Amino acid sequence: MTHAIVQRATVASAPRAGTASTTRSRTVPTAVRVPNRKVDPPAHRQPCITVLHAASSADAVADLRPLPQTCAEQVTQAASVIRAASTSHRRQRIQLLLPINQRKNEFTSVESDDYGMNDADVYKAAMETASAMIRAVDPDGGEMSATRVDDDNDPVGVLQNAKGSVRALVIPNAQNLQNLRDLAALGDANGTQITLLVNPQWNEAGQVVSDFGVGPWRRKAMDFLQTFESTYSLTEYRVGAAATRDPARGGDYMGVGGVARVLKTHDSAWQTFAMGADGSSECVRADATEPTYEYLEKEVFTKFEYSLAGRRSGDTMDSLETRLESAATEASAIGTIDWSIASTAEINAAVRADAIGSSDVAALSKAGIRTALGAMGLPTSGKLEAMRERLADALLGDDKDQWD
Repeated sequence: MTHAIVQRATVASAPRAGTASTTRSRTVPTAVRVPNRKVDPPAHRQPCITVLHAASSADAVADLRPLPQTCAEQVTQAASVIRAASTSHRRQRIQLLLPINQRKNEFTSVESDDYGMNDADVYKAAMETASAMIRAVDPDGGEMSATRVDDDNDPVGVLQNAKGSVRALVIPNAQNLQNLRDLAALGDANGTQITLLVNPQWNEAGQVVSDFGVGPWRRKAMDFLQTFESTYSLTEYRVGAAATRDPARGGDYMGVGGVARVLKTHDSAWQTFAMGADGSSECVRADATEPTYEYLEKEVFTKFEYSLAGRRSGDTMDSLETRLESAATEASAIGTIDWSIASTAEINAAVRADAIGSSDVAALSKAGIRTALGAMGLPTSGKLEAMRERLADALLGDDKDQWD
């Protein structure tokens, strides 16, 4: 498993010197204002790089990043950051937005899923996404090995490529700290290997005590964890009245509040993207420190234009379906599609764009096969191998119409 449909991030690219952007997800801040001196701000304020809507110099946006529109784009973006940071940081902390719940069907979906995935499915998604990221960090690293290291509790995994150049502890709890120490020791052995801490589940602060206890126990744990440089983070917040449907009012509606995705890459600002129900997004803030829920609720999403109701794309912009079809066509042409982390929307787009062939069928999961069959109007029932053969036959060209 590597990177899904796309290896690029053209959907939401920030303009740089000498380039122009006509993308849908905009990261076009206009005035960048950094505090002249270090101060301790009030609790309700964030040191802020203000993002406005006017012309901006290329230098002002040089360190801003596009918002990933697919899990594949997230994997590619994170891998690029990890490689760049590894020259000075061999231990890195990574926070990925996993393709689970509503994001399994479409990565930019902000509709709340009433029935979340169970721990086993979350573990599978985390391991697949982290594996894809490691392969992208070192394409020559060889096969991936995966091991569960939990004691029949919440699932926790260790990943390592065959070359041993990259290792990762994935969704660990506080009791897995020794596993992380062991991995870091292996990674430090020759000074060239990368150790990743991916989506830790522990609470380092806590209302009363942290998950690592108090006093010297907590201090020892935190001293070790601080050796892991935070280089990539993509998170999502549902702020205030973050619902997109209100039957009493009819159709789409949202009051105060919204859905935000917050992106942070190494040595860059914390970028807050306001999400739209139609898959659109826009960078509305860039802050010097991590935005809190309270900050987003009271200072950002109090504005109608940042809410889901206000986040609607213009008619001149390509639809999400069109963008995914274009991405699938380009990725297929250079052989970079990895179906193991492709969403339902991406598989459907690949079928519409004729970017999926019979040779791709072996890489599709059972759910992926059913999605592709459904997109082609073919029966989606039966045993796995029968469905796989049905899809492969339908994609051969001459036999495409035999199931009509």
